[in-house]
Amino acid sequence: MKDLKYYVLGKKDSALLKKYFEKFYQKLLKDLKTISEKWILTKEINKLLDTNNRFFILNADTSSLIYDIFSYDSKTSIELLKKEIDIFLKEWLESKKLSMNKWEKIAWTNIKLTTIDNNPFNEREWHPDHVKEWVFAWNWWVKSKKEWLDVYEKSFILLKKIDEWIYDELNQIITKIIPLGTSINKHNSASYKECVGHLYMWYTIDSIKPEINNLEAIIHESSHNKLNLLLQFDPIVLNDDKKEYYSAIRPDARHILGVFLWYHAFAPTIYILMKAYKNWYLWNDIIWFNKIILFYVKTKFLQKIIKKYAILTDLWKNISCEIDYVISQMDILLKELKPTKEQLKEVKNIQFKHFYEVNKNYPYLKY
Repeated sequence: MKDLKYYVLGKKDSALLKKYFEKFYQKLLKDLKTISEKWILTKEINKLLDTNNRFFILNADTSSLIYDIFSYDSKTSIELLKKEIDIFLKEWLESKKLSMNKWEKIAWTNIKLTTIDNNPFNEREWHPDHVKEWVFAWNWWVKSKKEWLDVYEKSFILLKKIDEWIYDELNQIITKIIPLGTSINKHNSASYKECVGHLYMWYTIDSIKPEINNLEAIIHESSHNKLNLLLQFDPIVLNDDKKEYYSAIRPDARHILGVFLWYHAFAPTIYILMKAYKNWYLWNDIIWFNKIILFYVKTKFLQKIIKKYAILTDLWKNISCEIDYVISQMDILLKELKPTKEQLKEVKNIQFKHFYEVNKNYPYLKY
């Protein structure tokens, strides 16, 4: 694809990211001025705007507070932002008192691991699976801080071996990984559209290779972060908000925007896992192989829904074309992985069963 802009895959020193982070910074400056004009932190904001403040404002520990105050006039966020601005003005960007600087660095990356997080949306907008499973505190749980650091170091070293450009781009987008806790046979993760740069992750303690579980979630959630950055300025779909569609991933009906978010995240995630398997980083593990093939099929289903029903803006038509390109590369990788006819038949049956189960509760859904 000659005109690839890297809306989906990664690129070293991405011009796309630079463009959108600059737009995001200008938006945050405008939001701060609006907040100040409402007589909220007027003195502090005016002083802040007179400084070299770009990195401080763009950091998610600050930007998410600005977003919250601008949208909701949150008293808690006002108090937190005042504290952060006061520290910044007195001790500048290197101060260890700033929330953005309370961390342990993950080796071989620019990314920090920490349980300190200012994002106010992580409690207001709980992921439904996390509410159901009583995830309510950022914690190392049964693993030590060193074990968390070691396993994420392995994840990023592995990613660099598989796809160096995606690795480089992640270091441009993501600033923090916040532990949610540990789990068995599952890797919960989350990100928030109001908090570009933070990933919320679990540690799958019963996995033989938890760094692979991490890798899967990192690519998925960082793709959401990338999309969330673009969504600050450009809408994706023009479909009626009340209409719902079948998602090959979820057990419930989704607006077409939700389907697109999954479509955008799963294509690069499964692409990376396929490359990992092809290069023997998954030990020829049949469980991972079956999962990769199943989610390859699911991604094709998501593609079908988008092609058939999504009314996209011009920008997002281009992004959709790039997702199609990634899926075409997945098609090539599938042939190289050589699943048997029986394996393909089995995963397709699993996927059709998923549709029929969802369709029982939402009989109007089509695919």
